Amino acid sequence: MQFIKLTWVVTVLLLAAALTSCNIGSTPPSAQDANAIYTSVAGTMIAQLYDQQTQTAQAAPPSPTATLTVLDTNTPLPTYPATPSEMPLSINTPSGPILPAPSTVGGTPGSTKVGCDDSAYVSETEPSAWAQFKAGVNFSKSWTLQNTGTCPWINSFRFVFVGGDRMGGRDIPITRTVDFVIVGHTHTFTINFQAPRIAGHYQGIWQMKNPDNIEFGRSVLVDIVVK
Repeated sequence: MQFIKLTWVVTVLLLAAALTSCNIGSTPPSAQDANAIYTSVAGTMIAQLYDQQTQTAQAAPPSPTATLTVLDTNTPLPTYPATPSEMPLSINTPSGPILPAPSTVGGTPGSTKVGCDDSAYVSETEPSAWAQFKAGVNFSKSWTLQNTGTCPWINSFRFVFVGGDRMGGRDIPITRTVDFVIVGHTHTFTINFQAPRIAGHYQGIWQMKNPDNIEFGRSVLVDIVVK
């Protein structure tokens, strides 16, 4: 492109020189006229060069410009259903019906049936639980039990000490016919005790025992405090 421009300029200058030579013999123009001619020619050349550069710039394809992409800041992120990471812990619960907690009134909780032998607590006498005694004092306590089994309490059935503090109490065997307890009837057992000689809290557990030496039915409790 620069080579073409230079050629064109040289051509214009040669044409100007030829026109000048054609005027040989005529009255030479004044220096002022020559300067004006050269100025006019130079201006024309500059204008043509400017026009050519402008046309070239307009003809050239525009350089691509980067386009900005506006991000939608309010576009919600996709949500996915929550899945449990682990199964809930299982709690061991009884599969059967929930039974109420047994009462400890009148004795220890629960009752144990052995074959056809069973008993239930009916009542008791003083002293009540946590009754206070002086060391070495004698006292007695009675319990009434009911035969709730299907066999009578006859010879070799006994009301016996089974745990805790005996406090001098003795087992009561059923040996006489008058002491037999038929099914559904009650019998009262009275035990003589002596308070221990050392201060403290004492408990004794008593229960029925069958001829096979197996405790059964409801157990009962004597409970005192020695001062």
